[in-house]
Parts: sequence; C-alpha cells; structure tokens
Amino acid sequence: MANPFQDPESMLRELRQQAAELETRATRLRDDLAAASATVTSPDGAVTVTLSPTGALQDISFTAKAAAHKPEALGPLVMKTVRAAQGEVSNRVAASLAEQFGDPETMDFITQFMPAPEEPKRSRDEELDGEEFDGNVLRKRQGRVPQDPRTRRPDEGGSLLR
Repeated sequence: MANPFQDPESMLRELRQQAAELETRATRLRDDLAAASATVTSPDGAVTVTLSPTGALQDISFTAKAAAHKPEALGPLVMKTVRAAQGEVSNRVAASLAEQFGDPETMDFITQFMPAPEEPKRSRDEELDGEEFDGNVLRKRQGRVPQDPRTRRPDEGGSLLR
C-alpha cells in the first residue's frame, strides 16, 4: 500500500472494504452460532433432547420406549443423551469459530471453555451385570477375610445374633 497520507481516497476505500468483510464475517458467524443447536436421541429411541447453542436444555421428550426402563436407569439415560447433545453443540460452535478464527492459539483458548468429551459411564445395573451372581443378596466387602461365625468371640464385634 502506498503512503496513506498521499492518497486518502485509496485509504478510505480500503478501510470500507475491510469493514464490509468484517461485517460479512460477523453476520455469518452470528448465523452459524444461532444454528448450532443440537437434537439428539438416545440409542434406543426412548429419550430425545434439544440443546441451544449455549448448551441450555430447550426440550426433552420421551417415547413409549422410556417405560421399558427402570426408573433408576432413566435418569442416567437422559444425562447420557444430554452429554451427547452437549458434545454436538460444542463441535458445531467450534467449527463455526474455527472458520472465522482458525489459528491454533485462538482455537485453543476458545475450546478450553467447552466440555471435554466424557468417557461413557457405566450405570449401576451395567456394573452389576458384569459380576457373577453367587446367590447371596449381600455383597462381600473387599479386603476382608470372612470368618467362621463359630470361632468368633463376642468381643470381636459383629452381630450378637447368630
């Protein structure tokens, strides 16, 4: 560019062009972020959630398949579906921002505030399904050796009922 003070009209044209480009980029980014909501359905189709671009829950719905779940399993299924939607929203927001601010330093700064992908958590039922059932209703404590009740002395604790 030539000396701007020698050609003020050229400088004004260049500034107007840069302003128009920035306005176009800002409009595109605003539209992309507004469209970054996500709707995710659980794998079995029982739960569907919709999250806004900010990650706020906008809608949750259940199909008749939700009745097939135990009440204590429905909460974790909802949360798993919400986390999947949060990941989708984060990916969409990050993709929109990367298009406008694609340099690695800026993206590292932006993505540090987004939720990290979570490892799938096992529900209590899944944990118990992996264990062999030996017919006992009570679970054995780890690190404790079972004693023969006939050899235990009353002063060693435990129940007085035998």
